[in-house]
Amino acid sequence: MADKAKKGKEEEKKDAPTLPKEILEKREELQKLALKDNNINPLLHNGITNRDIFRTLLFHFKTDNYIPLENAAEFVVNLLKRPILTKYDKEAEERFLNSLHRIMASYSKNQKWLTEDEFCNLMQSFEVKNDYEFTDAQQYDMFLDRLFFRVKHQKTDHINIDDFKSLIERSGFKFEEGEFENLIKWYFKNKDEITLEEFKMFATGNCVKLNDPKKK
Repeated sequence: MADKAKKGKEEEKKDAPTLPKEILEKREELQKLALKDNNINPLLHNGITNRDIFRTLLFHFKTDNYIPLENAAEFVVNLLKRPILTKYDKEAEERFLNSLHRIMASYSKNQKWLTEDEFCNLMQSFEVKNDYEFTDAQQYDMFLDRLFFRVKHQKTDHINIDDFKSLIERSGFKFEEGEFENLIKWYFKNKDEITLEEFKMFATGNCVKLNDPKKK
């Protein structure tokens, strides 16, 4: 039975998403550094650290130096939210929410919120390598696939700009006037549609901001 399960995992890994060689090499280097420094996030290649993420979430949740567990878990659930059509859909969402809350609480001293150090420890806890399961890099890549497909609730290789904005705002983030338009201008050249590959490049920090020729 164990051999059969192992074989199944190995077959799944063959179908795991792949990224360009240079990105994989950079990610592997960051993963090694992350084992020694809980501030390094090996999934992001734009210099953003776990402490940067924590401080951005402070602004989002309007707190001074902690992230409420309940709000953080709901934040992730809302980001991945899918239509609730039956009681089973609702029950599945509640199980997911409770699971997230338990994982976060295991790193919280008071079981109510995460401090900056606790958040960084949580982020560092993700396994970098595993012989039988998907690596965190592969899981993150598949997470981005599901997030992108969830916009239209079906597999697709592109979404329009309005759908992209809706995807971001689903997490609770609200753009200031002109902020989203500038994002599209600088990162996507004012395109009307965004491909799955472009979305992944943006989400992993590999989408380089364009230089403004007027500022040269």
